[in-house]
Amino acid sequence: MNEKPEPFVLASGSPRRKILLKKVVPRFLVRVSQVPEPPPRAGVDVKRYVMELARQKALAVARSVPRGLVLGADTEVVRRGKVYGKPTDAADARRMLSDLSGKWHDVYTGLALAVRPGRRVWTDVFRTRVKMRSFSNAQLDRWSKKNHDKAGAYAAQARGNPFVDRYKGEYENVVGLPLRGLRSLLKKVTG
Repeated sequence: MNEKPEPFVLASGSPRRKILLKKVVPRFLVRVSQVPEPPPRAGVDVKRYVMELARQKALAVARSVPRGLVLGADTEVVRRGKVYGKPTDAADARRMLSDLSGKWHDVYTGLALAVRPGRRVWTDVFRTRVKMRSFSNAQLDRWSKKNHDKAGAYAAQARGNPFVDRYKGEYENVVGLPLRGLRSLLKKVTG
């Protein structure tokens, strides 16, 4: 008798994460976690912050499904210890983009895989260095009206990629789901 494969569940409604995940896991369910994402406090350890949020998201969804493997993720942008989360409005987005314009920064993504039934969770954090393109005032005005749902107020996957000049590390991490990192974490879980 063939056993049904364990379902894989993405604990995120992010369209870009769905697209990227299909490259590693062709079939999966989507269940948005509803875990609040408070802005990190000043001086917070960003690696710990993204890993903990990813863990909370994975566990929240794992509790709502009968069985399977649940993936939670959280991505943050950091420059010189300052975290650039999701902007609150266009003025906040403009400030973020102005701060990052022409400069190097880090993108951290925490991943968590939770197994249901049970409470076992595997976590890891991945980092990519990014140099943003330099923007004129007119460009800052234009781009600050978009991407309010993205850390750092920018989308690396935007058409023509107007944001990323160069990067060191995994590009998919900047988009929100490090694929090499996910494959590595899956190997730990599935052995």
